[in-house]
Amino acid sequence: MDKSHKQRPGGRRPPANNNGNGLKKPEPLPPPSSPSAKSADAMGNDKLIEQIRQIIDETPEVRPEKVGPLREAVDQGTYEIDTRELANVLITKLILDP
Repeated sequence: MDKSHKQRPGGRRPPANNNGNGLKKPEPLPPPSSPSAKSADAMGNDKLIEQIRQIIDETPEVRPEKVGPLREAVDQGTYEIDTRELANVLITKLILDP
């Protein structure tokens, strides 16, 4: 009798693809560096991230349509700050952003 495999009750050996508890052995995973290791979703995410980076790179840091009128108001001395609104924003920021 071959002693390399344990015999189960009833004299039957477990199937070769079984780990002895009734569950099949999992298939080995591909190495992380292989292209097949990435799912289609991950590849789609990579493309989306690249598109977002491109949009960010093409967006100016300063939006002239917003800054222009404010700059003119400051230059002319007509820019006024609503101190209550500023205080509310600062307090809210301090409370929400520790």
